[in-house]
Amino acid sequence: MADAQQLRDLIKKILAEKKRDGCEVEVDKFDSGGANYTSALFRVTVSSVKDDELHLFAKVAAFGDSMREKINADWMYSTEQFVYTKLANIYQDLQLRHGVENEHRYVFPKFFGLSSEHGNETIVTEDLAAAGYGCYDRFRPMDWEYASVSMETLAKFHALSFAYEKENPEEFQKVTKDMQYKIGSEEDKSLESFWVQLVEVSLAVIREENRDRVRKIVYDENVMKNYNKPVDKIVLAHGDYRLSNLLFKKQNGRLQVVPVDYQLVHSGCPLNDVLYFITVGSDQQFRAKHFHQLIDFYYEQLALALQRFSLDIVDVYPREIFDKELKEKLPHMLLIGVMILPAVTVEADAAPKMDNDSDVSTFIFKTNKLYAERFNGIVDDCIGWGVI
Repeated sequence: MADAQQLRDLIKKILAEKKRDGCEVEVDKFDSGGANYTSALFRVTVSSVKDDELHLFAKVAAFGDSMREKINADWMYSTEQFVYTKLANIYQDLQLRHGVENEHRYVFPKFFGLSSEHGNETIVTEDLAAAGYGCYDRFRPMDWEYASVSMETLAKFHALSFAYEKENPEEFQKVTKDMQYKIGSEEDKSLESFWVQLVEVSLAVIREENRDRVRKIVYDENVMKNYNKPVDKIVLAHGDYRLSNLLFKKQNGRLQVVPVDYQLVHSGCPLNDVLYFITVGSDQQFRAKHFHQLIDFYYEQLALALQRFSLDIVDVYPREIFDKELKEKLPHMLLIGVMILPAVTVEADAAPKMDNDSDVSTFIFKTNKLYAERFNGIVDDCIGWGVI
């Protein structure tokens, strides 16, 4: 539906359901500059004589039929609909019932409505940019301020999952069973070919003496098979927790953050989100100073977040299990470096444009100097940590 009139009609329908008739709806499409590939993005301004101006954000399915089938986009779009219509309400209720103070709550963007029409799936939320929130520069490695507040927020998100399991174990078990990661879950020879291309393009930028060591990990079927699966502890993981999917705002001297983009939420391992965030958002210099500090900080913040639900981290996620899972998940940093980092570091003018003719080869990104520096740093760290 990347059609402005169709979106305008949907917005008017949503507004009518909220008793806001007779409004003027202005729709403006904008480009994320390489930060988003699955959806067409719009800013919407709603004005009327009797109500204050309303600023909305809409994301509309952008894949054609061939691409949708290859990457299981139906699952992605329906997952985000579930998060906004069901999971956000469950989590908000948990926080209210436990008296979690506003400053410690996990915050979702305010949801206004959706379309679940196949091929035109649309999510409409408040426009956080109009409220002063902005994105972090995806080309710039994170600093401690942004990294720590992002980890604190991720810990809150995971704590809600543990609280949900504690208070409604049967429902949680059903939800996590239904929300297993489903991209690449079916055998597809064309995807195998795509993976080989993706890997070899990435390997070309690293030092020759390290290529076989990395190749051994990223072609290992067990590593691939277990990438998005839980180990001992299951949470509803974000799945795409990176700086481009976080919106920031300084308020009263403190950095506030609101995560967005819930298309890849799945039943997984907490450390997948943690390592994903670190891999795509940091450089080697940051990790040399802060990698272990940030891992410890996440665990400390998770303990604090669990306490707000009367849960003890020693019972829920003891450190020995956490450390065991960390060791098991560390090789996945190399997979993330191959799969995701090229999209994060691609120059805006080289970023692919999604249309009905796009196929998986669109995601073979042109690598650059920044990618080479970042990926070599990840490889060096994995060697230094004894991962490879």
